[in-house]
Amino acid sequence: MAKGSTQSVLVCTPSTTASTAQQAVCPKVGTQFYVPTKVQAYLLDPSQQNNIDAALGDFDYAYASGLWSLAFSMVVGLYFVSHGIGQVLGMVRRG
Repeated sequence: MAKGSTQSVLVCTPSTTASTAQQAVCPKVGTQFYVPTKVQAYLLDPSQQNNIDAALGDFDYAYASGLWSLAFSMVVGLYFVSHGIGQVLGMVRRG
């Protein structure tokens, strides 16, 4: 699913001189002139704003620590289960 599309856009790039028409589009800042330049850009679809904001949102440390604790507990639990199974198999093998 595409989150946007590639389109041509105008951006103001620094230049040493600019015509009056160019200054109407990109005004001078201090002594720096800017001229409009056409570039290809990937523009995001406005309907995808919620997805982008969620992906770039603040990190939830409480949720992450809960997931880490669950995963760690599962690893330790599986270790003890497999160790117990190994002990039983060893006892069966020794008779």
